[in-house]
Amino acid sequence: MKELILKHWNSSELPSGVRVITFITSIRWFGWGFGETLIPVMIYSFGHSFAQAGLLSAGYEVGLILTLPIIGIAADRMKATTLILIGLAIYLFVGSSYLLAGITGLAIFIIIARFLNGIAYSFDSIGRQTYFMRHTPASLVATAFGYLDTVADFWWIVAALLGIILVQYVSIPVLLFFITPFAAIGIVNVIRFRRKEKEVPITIERQSKGLLIKEFSNWNQPLKALTAFNFFITAAATVVAFFVPIEAHQNGASLAAIVVMGVISTIPTLFGWDLGKLFDVKGSRVFTLGLLAFAVLMFSLVFLRSYIWQVAIYFLVNVVVELLYVGNAELVSLHANPEHLGKITGIMRSTGYIGGLTGPLAAGVIMDSYGVPSAYAAFGVILLILAVLFYFLRKHGYLKNPFVATDELLAK
Repeated sequence: MKELILKHWNSSELPSGVRVITFITSIRWFGWGFGETLIPVMIYSFGHSFAQAGLLSAGYEVGLILTLPIIGIAADRMKATTLILIGLAIYLFVGSSYLLAGITGLAIFIIIARFLNGIAYSFDSIGRQTYFMRHTPASLVATAFGYLDTVADFWWIVAALLGIILVQYVSIPVLLFFITPFAAIGIVNVIRFRRKEKEVPITIERQSKGLLIKEFSNWNQPLKALTAFNFFITAAATVVAFFVPIEAHQNGASLAAIVVMGVISTIPTLFGWDLGKLFDVKGSRVFTLGLLAFAVLMFSLVFLRSYIWQVAIYFLVNVVVELLYVGNAELVSLHANPEHLGKITGIMRSTGYIGGLTGPLAAGVIMDSYGVPSAYAAFGVILLILAVLFYFLRKHGYLKNPFVATDELLAK
């Protein structure tokens, strides 16, 4: 498996360490693929309304919000691979908690699994993103993140396809327990990588040790603006990812059909590498178009309610979100102080996940009170406003255009 990942998608313009971290991430995502698409259905079965489902799911975002800023600060003082290793160790307990929820029928284990998942992903994602930003040329940051998504999500899809077969014979909690053994395999590979590569953490200046609020207040205007965009984009993306599968299942779609929906919606990430290169070439104007497309897709969910249309829209939403994700990563790296990337990444991602927390909660309340279409329409309006704001910020020079990669760098 390692040789296939590193050779089939081999790209000489990216550092070898980035490709090895991608391999390690692929191992964990493979373990997740068996049952991840069914998490919303499992959570909804423990609640009695959309709002309660949103509340049970919120443990993930709570764990992220509480730990991301702290881990971001730690990333400026520690090896990135150390953070990844800690995250993988916590994932061992995430899979076990989902299994216990299925065995006991107690919602508390769902809450524990979601909360630990948030903490684990904080360590894992900050470590990975910090490593990428430290070891990748500035003009190829979006390409590197797109490469990660392309390779890792390929193996996630392979596992999800296997999950379509396995869900006929085993329960959702058992599929989610696969998280545990594959996290253990990832731990072994991180340890082996650390022995070969002498990674040195960046030494930061003394004055950067201030409070998080003070740190945010000292950010430049582009970073503050990107934080606001990140909040609302993550909120809207989480609403789609969480509620569309639940609605489809309520309307009669089988568990296998929900997995198929998840697989199809994840295919766009296989093109993350190409979308990253597109952003490197075309610049931030595609970010505006992405926001506009996202708004149109949200509005379409109001009127197109059949399973086929939901799958199609879910797929297109993930194309747009992938483009916005790799683009945001490059915009942040462009405007951030390189010595504070860990701290900035922690705060930036934390505010995004605050959006991921409030989005489903707000949407759940709207759905219970006014119906599902009303929630989609509300978030469509928000995204439309964001597109207009980003257009004017870029047009008037408040946001710099990303680096444009040369033809030589993008040749492969």
